[in-house]
Amino acid sequence: MRDFVDRKSNALASLIVASFALTCAWVPPAAGEQDPIATERSLMDVIQSTRVQAREQAAGEPEKRRWAILPEIGLSPEKGANGGIKFTDRDITPLHLTLDVAGSGAEKGQYHLDTVMVSPSLGTDWLMLLAEGEFYTDPTKEFFGLGNNDVGRNQLSTNRHERIYGTLALGLRLSQRFALVASGAYNEVSIRRGHLEDSSPSTVDRFPNLVGVRGGHSNPLSISLLFNDREDMARPTRGWSIIAKAAWVPRGLGNDFEYTRYLLEGSYLYPLLTRRQVIGLHIGGQYIDAKARRVPFYELASLGGSHDLRGFFQDRFLGTSNVMINGEYRLKLFDFHFIWDVQIDGVGFGDAGRVFMDEEDIARELGEPVDTIAPTRDKFRYDYGGGTRIALGEALVARIDVAHSDEEKALVYLVFGHTF
Repeated sequence: MRDFVDRKSNALASLIVASFALTCAWVPPAAGEQDPIATERSLMDVIQSTRVQAREQAAGEPEKRRWAILPEIGLSPEKGANGGIKFTDRDITPLHLTLDVAGSGAEKGQYHLDTVMVSPSLGTDWLMLLAEGEFYTDPTKEFFGLGNNDVGRNQLSTNRHERIYGTLALGLRLSQRFALVASGAYNEVSIRRGHLEDSSPSTVDRFPNLVGVRGGHSNPLSISLLFNDREDMARPTRGWSIIAKAAWVPRGLGNDFEYTRYLLEGSYLYPLLTRRQVIGLHIGGQYIDAKARRVPFYELASLGGSHDLRGFFQDRFLGTSNVMINGEYRLKLFDFHFIWDVQIDGVGFGDAGRVFMDEEDIARELGEPVDTIAPTRDKFRYDYGGGTRIALGEALVARIDVAHSDEEKALVYLVFGHTF
């Protein structure tokens, strides 16, 4: 009887893993999205992972596998055939470093490489160090205009967008739940004509006076305060996560622009009846303080993509500030051991948000007369959908989301890490 149960469990595990691989074959990896709190997210994951490891050691529990590797395979009209690989190890070398490497390439010229190294204890348990390097290029990056507009799913123009990014961050653990982070980054962006498709004009030609239309340097200095009291990284079921950040791009330091970004977001998870069911709520927003024509369009507060409004294309809305609300219901479906301790959740979600930028500001940033600017809409945008979360040990979480909105049906994302 036990042999039958073991064979049945192994068959179920193989079926789920095979289904995941088949799904990946049709999902375009969401690479190159610019997340203004990516550094803070990485440090938060390390804090939670080390907390879990300490708890396992204190309780004498067997440690979960802390490394994982997954392929990324996709097929989409925007990229054609594409693929890559994701590797994470949260306990590499005797110093217990975290190494995260992701790389992908696409038939139509999109390439992305990102490497993150984190030391959870730099000489003392109270100090953390993070170093990251990233390269991204997309010859058909879409531009939908500025503000809370109604241009719909058809972009106004496209451009070649290339980014070289590097950051160094030092974190001070004020307690088991609080951390203070200071960071500096190098951020170089190049905007060119790229590959024009579907009769879309080049952004460089259609909006020649748009701020940042040729790219430039915007190297920020940042300070962040993190709070997290969740008990797990792979499948948290209760607790708060709060990030407050201020980033300055001064005129010096080789910068071509000048502005200050303020960002605040918080989320809470709560188990229903049993820890198999969890509801979560996330609220966030950002504000950019700058004089006229000092912020490049690609650095504006954006909504759209896998991190916020999942039912809209990436960077669908751009403004000087934004606000968003995300809700999720997570249900634990399976857990089993198949190389890793695998946990699979089903998820239902809803998102709402909007950006803020009036017609006068839009005209000023585009360098066009106000009477040529289409009116912006004073309303929130909404989407909904479902998906799955696949946690591999304490190494990484892969998520597949399928989102719907009034502009798009069945936008599919394959990304790594929880939404919040």
